[in-house]
Amino acid sequence: MRYAPEDPGRDVIFSEILIILALVLVNGVFAGAEIAVVTLRKTRLEQLVQSGSRRARAVRRLRDNPERFLATVQIGITVVGATASAFGGSTLAQELAPVLRAAPWLEDAADELALAAVVALVSFLSLVLGELVPKSLALRGAERYALLVGPPLRGLSSLARPLVWLLTASSNLVLRLFGDRTNFVEARISPEEIQQIVDEATESGTVDRRAGEIASRALDFAELTALQVMLPRARVVSLPRDATAEEVRRVTLEHGHTRMPVHEGSVDDVIGYVTMKDVLELLWSDGRFSLESVLRPAYFVVESMLAVELLAEMKRRRLQLAVVIDEQGGMSGIVTMEDLVEELVGEIFAEHETLPEETIRREPDGSALVQGDMPIHEVSRQLDVELPEDDRWSTVAGLCMGLARRIPAPGDVLTTPGGAELHIVDASPRQIRTVRIRLPPGEAGGAEDEARRD
Repeated sequence: MRYAPEDPGRDVIFSEILIILALVLVNGVFAGAEIAVVTLRKTRLEQLVQSGSRRARAVRRLRDNPERFLATVQIGITVVGATASAFGGSTLAQELAPVLRAAPWLEDAADELALAAVVALVSFLSLVLGELVPKSLALRGAERYALLVGPPLRGLSSLARPLVWLLTASSNLVLRLFGDRTNFVEARISPEEIQQIVDEATESGTVDRRAGEIASRALDFAELTALQVMLPRARVVSLPRDATAEEVRRVTLEHGHTRMPVHEGSVDDVIGYVTMKDVLELLWSDGRFSLESVLRPAYFVVESMLAVELLAEMKRRRLQLAVVIDEQGGMSGIVTMEDLVEELVGEIFAEHETLPEETIRREPDGSALVQGDMPIHEVSRQLDVELPEDDRWSTVAGLCMGLARRIPAPGDVLTTPGGAELHIVDASPRQIRTVRIRLPPGEAGGAEDEARRD
């Protein structure tokens, strides 16, 4: 009976703790809703909408207007959190202080200790029950959670529209000072992050290794130019406009190309191209042989044109060959549709083609023997090293000449800014044929492991 006068106070404290707990749980509902709605797969959401789910339609409306949805969630979290803190600080602390004064050694600091205890309690409950637990549950069951909270959140979002507009306008006013504006729909995943996701999925076996390689090539393809994917001028087989039937027959049998540029005078003066199908029909005809009768117009592109744009344009024009020209109007090389596809899937060989010598041969010591005409981006991809690229070169041989500012001789050693060493193995006064690449110490280990796996 001695503690009877204190029982009503303790009952009040218990009731107020329950109120704070309820507010924290409401805060958790908002926090979990944000995670569930955002992480629910779009394809799955569309399936649910197509099946006639009204809840799914409500979730899709929230997803279609992320600014309003996320602002509504933040309003809910802020209002509920502030209410819980204010209620605890002004009410619960006042009720707790007299209880603490009952202990003589706490009497002098009862008010401060009561406030500190309430702040600690509210913070703990907010972190555990208001953030961590609901977000974890929302991640594990995003679909169920999103469908559960979607309709009420949709209604709350409509009610809060004026307040959302006011808050967005206010934040835009502040952000304008920094040259920015409120935006919740900006892409947040960089190409590097996508590449990391692809690598992790490939290593774990979730994605087939070959499919992962194609995905990686597709990411790189977006940054390639016509200069980087073209067949260089020195390797282009071209026919003169006045070529005889015998000359065309000899070149066709020797090289076996299905399409060849046609030039007039200089090789730089390309006037069109011919297909071997048309040429064979011409050779079998009884009339006078003339390439001009089967000449197709050339499609000229600049070196800086993006490969992805070139692919789209060649598809639109239904072309199989494009001529790349430099700033002086001379031919830099040619690009075929096959060249562009090979950038995505790797080398493609026809039945009659002889497999070429290995373009990159990994050595047990971690180095790699590379042919001089290999594109820089392909070597960088296969060796997992960043070799410098420049508008002045697109191949390993061009890189060596750019670093040396001359044609290096066999035995010369060049060093890239990243620390990779280029050892000239085979070269003539006019051409670099083979280069040995030694990777920087931090990257050589991966190459050695790859060589052992090969």
